[in-house]
Amino acid sequence: MSNPYTGQVASALRKAQLLLQMTCETPLQRTALEEGVILQLWKAYKAFLAELSHQLQLDIEPESLQIIADSLEAQGRASNEVKELQQLGSESDTWLSQLLLIWSRLLSLSPSPEPIRKGANLIPLHNVASPVPLVVSAEVLQEWHAALSELVHRQRANLEEC
Repeated sequence: MSNPYTGQVASALRKAQLLLQMTCETPLQRTALEEGVILQLWKAYKAFLAELSHQLQLDIEPESLQIIADSLEAQGRASNEVKELQQLGSESDTWLSQLLLIWSRLLSLSPSPEPIRKGANLIPLHNVASPVPLVVSAEVLQEWHAALSELVHRQRANLEEC
């Protein structure tokens, strides 16, 4: 069974990889590039959720992982892949939860702590009541890209075995 979302996942991961190979001359260019990488990683994740849903024969294009989990539960089914994603998303120190958090901050119009760059010379001001700022750098984005790519390949292999 051909999965129509596989190409979308691959495309977004490849775009993120290409963006990570670019160099920037100004802080604004670096910020724009980092946001572009985060967008492509988020798109790859969302497309992978749709790919997973299709593979699990749920006949939905999910807006979130929770929709997949709820659909499986309603059918009395379970998926180790979904459980792994839920665990990665629920633990605050994982690459996936950090990616989803920084994505939601990029979408938010309300003031929130800006990502702190490694090697910044200024002491960032931080409201202790607000969420902890994330460190975003090319290295972090490369780690997120590698982790998402590895997860996609591993979970695809697991699903093919079933």
